[in-house]
Amino acid sequence: MIYWLYHLTNTLFAAAMYTLLGRYILSLFFKPDSDRVIWRVFCQVTDPMLFLVRKLTPAIAPNGFVMILAIFWTLMLRIFLIIFAVYMGLFAKSGG
Repeated sequence: MIYWLYHLTNTLFAAAMYTLLGRYILSLFFKPDSDRVIWRVFCQVTDPMLFLVRKLTPAIAPNGFVMILAIFWTLMLRIFLIIFAVYMGLFAKSGG
């Protein structure tokens, strides 16, 4: 329970990354204006993340590439979180 903040943050980043990956895979099967429930749920959950990445990405980039960038940046945030936790001594071995 000591590392709850690290685990909570890592779990949220992992959920975001896998949800974006799921939307990307579903986009191969569904049209952007599909009325399927699973597609609409994935779109509602991931649209805020894609909106943020779209603001940081040049307008010339296609939407599929923005989705891949969002997955990449979420993965990089998870890696940064691990590096930061190691730097702060969170995973240091206890004496003995």
